[in-house]
Amino acid sequence: MFTLFDGKKRYLAWKKGEKYIVDDFAVLSEMKEGRVKLGLREYVSVKSNLYDYLSTIRRNAQIIDIKDSSYLIARCGIRAGSVVVEGGVGSGALTTALLYFTYPSGRVYTYEKRRDFAEFAKKNVERIEHSHWTLKMGDITTDVEERDVDAFVVDIPEPWEAVEMAKKALRNGGCFSSYVPTYNQMEKVYKKMQENGFGDMEACEIIKRNMHIGELGTRPENIEVAHTGFLIFGRKM
Repeated sequence: MFTLFDGKKRYLAWKKGEKYIVDDFAVLSEMKEGRVKLGLREYVSVKSNLYDYLSTIRRNAQIIDIKDSSYLIARCGIRAGSVVVEGGVGSGALTTALLYFTYPSGRVYTYEKRRDFAEFAKKNVERIEHSHWTLKMGDITTDVEERDVDAFVVDIPEPWEAVEMAKKALRNGGCFSSYVPTYNQMEKVYKKMQENGFGDMEACEIIKRNMHIGELGTRPENIEVAHTGFLIFGRKM
């Protein structure tokens, strides 16, 4: 994959068959790093990374931002070869991050109850290289078939309902993680995890503050996202 830059704007060029799809405005037979001319405009092309994938993703719901997904992946020890169960596909942002880090020898199983969400997310996820993703229509709280998995990650409105299923699916030492927007959800899932014997517990919020670098002074950006969500972690013990 390649990312084309036009000033501060970026566009993902992803491969479909033998062609490269550039956002929604161009189809090219080949791509390379360097300067690329499309019509009357010239772009700078570089190899894509995870930030490019997530910052250009199309949304039908709030996504798990890279600041949160990167800590989630590190905290759960997810890497190449890991087997991960995910609940709630959303727009496919976290799925993309999980596939990026588990490639090529891992496996990601995603459960989603809503077919419209599943179809929307598939279009986002197909932009990255993967053959290790299984998307299942089902309920993460009751339908998970996989066992001895390394991580069990949920982004659903009532994550406490998935805790018992996670305990069945996880290997000993495997990590359960939940992403929620409110304090009462965080408290409820944390207590449910404690009741089910999870250890190495943590509840946190990741805050990222961008800076404006200017000739007459450097200061924080005027606009910032003050809150995205809370992360809760625990390991099966």
